[in-house]
Amino acid sequence: MEELLFGLNDIGGIELWEVIDAYYHCRRRKRSTVNAMKFEIYWEEECRTLWEEINSGHYRPGRSIAFIVNKPVKREIFAADFRDRVVHHLIADKIIAILEAQFINDSYSTREGKGTLFGIHRVAQQISEISHDYTEDCYIMKVDIEGFFMSIIKEMLCEEAEQIVRERYRGNDRELLLHLLRLTVKNRPEKNCVRKTPPSSWRGLPRRKTLFGTDGTVGLPIGNLTSQLLALLHLDPLDHLIRDEWGVEGYGRYVDDMVLIDHSREKLLDVRKKIDRWLLDHGHRLHRRKFYLQHYRKGVLFVGGMIRPGRILMGHRSLSFCMESLHGYNEILRRKGWADDDLIQHFISSMNSYFGLMQQYKTFRVAHQVLLLIDPQWFNYVTVVSKGGKIKIAKIGCKKESKEGS
Repeated sequence: MEELLFGLNDIGGIELWEVIDAYYHCRRRKRSTVNAMKFEIYWEEECRTLWEEINSGHYRPGRSIAFIVNKPVKREIFAADFRDRVVHHLIADKIIAILEAQFINDSYSTREGKGTLFGIHRVAQQISEISHDYTEDCYIMKVDIEGFFMSIIKEMLCEEAEQIVRERYRGNDRELLLHLLRLTVKNRPEKNCVRKTPPSSWRGLPRRKTLFGTDGTVGLPIGNLTSQLLALLHLDPLDHLIRDEWGVEGYGRYVDDMVLIDHSREKLLDVRKKIDRWLLDHGHRLHRRKFYLQHYRKGVLFVGGMIRPGRILMGHRSLSFCMESLHGYNEILRRKGWADDDLIQHFISSMNSYFGLMQQYKTFRVAHQVLLLIDPQWFNYVTVVSKGGKIKIAKIGCKKESKEGS
């Protein structure tokens, strides 16, 4: 530690306002969590303490919360402590510009304005262009990486991040930034965590899909902002090979879910072999069972949207989740016989998120069918607001929503 502190004392530091700015960015999405509220009570003091720890070299990642989610597939999530999330945002604020300059336009996720819907529409646009408005044959190939986050080699990722930061980052706090990057990537949250779901919930999860099954040299926690950004960086060289050197006409990637489009079916199969070789050299491999290659007329399911010639539909999985969620809320209301404010707000948030998704896919008929399945008892507490083709659920008596519906 003495050697580390000596080195950091001789380099540029991070400004207090940068930590405060990162805190504001972080709390926009995590303000309601217990850790966030504890931090916010004395946020000025907390930010100053964190700033001093960072600049002195004493900062270390804290305890995470580990839990299992079962949708859309069973996976392990580590939720970092709020102050660590502030550090993640601090790192992201400093490197996002140089990463954006490096990334191709068609790698999606964790990028401003380039989420799932952007990716779906971009892939649909490429299919239309390559097939000349569906008048010529072309083929769509979809592949993904088996256990992607859990198979990332930490030292390799550190070297990749260090290379781009040393080449392109111009701040005088570069060494401190690299120090924070290494701390974050090399952190082992599985060694310092609280399990939010019981240990039994991990049953059936293969060892290759949990950090508890690693030796600490591989694997990033799913859910951290830095994990998402650095994962994009990790596969960026492959993006450039596919797009610029291997001659594929169309391409899009959402994390490890890749779609390739070309007139030649044989070319796509050849590129698949090249992708597999590249991945093996970097500690990964293609998922053998998750492979799709079809004529564009068959359509392709990509990040929740079914892309067909001339239209995009809501995926069956998303609709199934909507129906399951609605059924659950209906059952709770029938069992209790009444709804408190907390249940009402959860119901409204859940249903409006799905109605918003349906609006994006223009599935108005499906939205109206879902409305018919809402238990009539709910309309003692909520109302349907329809304006400009948009459907929303609002709490009865909410002046803002009532005005919109008038």
